[in-house]
Amino acid sequence: MKLAAALFLTFLALTACVSKPETGPGGTPLDTECYPPGAHFAFVGTDTTIYRQGAVVRVTPKVDMSPAGTAELPLKCTYGWSVSGPAKLGADRKSLIIAADAPVGASVAIGFSYLGKPAQAQFKVVAKDEIVLTGRWSQRSLDGCSAPEPVRELEFRPENGFSVTFTPFETYQDYWGRYAWDADTGRLTLTIVGGNFVPGNLDLEGEAELKEGRLRLKDIFLGSRDGAPRSGCTYIF
Repeated sequence: MKLAAALFLTFLALTACVSKPETGPGGTPLDTECYPPGAHFAFVGTDTTIYRQGAVVRVTPKVDMSPAGTAELPLKCTYGWSVSGPAKLGADRKSLIIAADAPVGASVAIGFSYLGKPAQAQFKVVAKDEIVLTGRWSQRSLDGCSAPEPVRELEFRPENGFSVTFTPFETYQDYWGRYAWDADTGRLTLTIVGGNFVPGNLDLEGEAELKEGRLRLKDIFLGSRDGAPRSGCTYIF
């Protein structure tokens, strides 16, 4: 029994040592700067959600620390950077340069390794002057009707996905789905795929217009918690 107990204690000691190595793969130092308490996984952060031909996109390695948010990772904590598609990584590893002649719709992937695990972001290139809804918008006003709570996050993603959130918290979204937008006519149709809270007074067909950096949604109502129907609404984001 004494021998078994000794072996068990030795196993626990070895396990404790393995769980807290001084360095990770590639010689990554596991100090609090590279491995902050509560860190879950690393990901590639960029300063935009619209990737245009010839653009220079700022790139930042980050780590998820939910529920505390995210934290930026120093470059010394990363290794094995790679880029595929019509783009290249800047010499400082802080920028991604998209080729001016990159085909519209071409896929670009950028990634790095952190503690032996890959972190990667993928996106599609849009034309230099193409008008797109892509991005995260916050309601500035609502004309023609009223609602008790504003839409604090309306996000359009490159792959024609959208989400609506009244009160953002971590990764929570009220509802989400797919969208179709005709830039020539302005016609916008939102189709719900799922949600945590889907209001019963939605009107998801209308017009969207981008002008002077503002997004206007006309004859659309994104819902409210009181469930009362609305008409003639125009959102300004």
